[in-house]
Amino acid sequence: MAMEQIKKYLGREVLVEYATSDPEAATDPGQWLVIGAMRGKEWGAEWQTTDATTDDSPNLTQENLVTYKSSDISFDGLATKDTTKNVDALEEYVNDPSGNGSPTGYPNVWLRITVPRGDNQLRTYTGTALLTSFRNNAPHDDVASWTLEGNSFAYTIDTATASP
Repeated sequence: MAMEQIKKYLGREVLVEYATSDPEAATDPGQWLVIGAMRGKEWGAEWQTTDATTDDSPNLTQENLVTYKSSDISFDGLATKDTTKNVDALEEYVNDPSGNGSPTGYPNVWLRITVPRGDNQLRTYTGTALLTSFRNNAPHDDVASWTLEGNSFAYTIDTATASP
């Protein structure tokens, strides 16, 4: 009896890339840079609502109206002396967008997150985001790390066959 292949994947298989070109320019942002030395990768969307319940709402049930959709990103990784991981460049871009080539003057970027799926498929989340914070953490007796957060991740989702 053959064992069935496990259909799960590890977070380290998720690839996160960014590009600092103008988010309004086009759907092709140009050169993608891989963010290396990553550990945690979190993104998603959430609908905001407002309470529309009144004294005559049916069965004492709360009623809500949809107001906005918010989408956030949160990435973290380990600090490294290897500048090829693009972490230093990303930190500099968040801290001084204009001085580091931001066409808008804000730390807006293109993001592309690629996740493995079954049957040699890749699911890709591509869109623009506003980076809102980059933080370093250097504890006395542990490995140094960094955290990157952002919002307004307006993305599309595409699933395609992986290139050989």
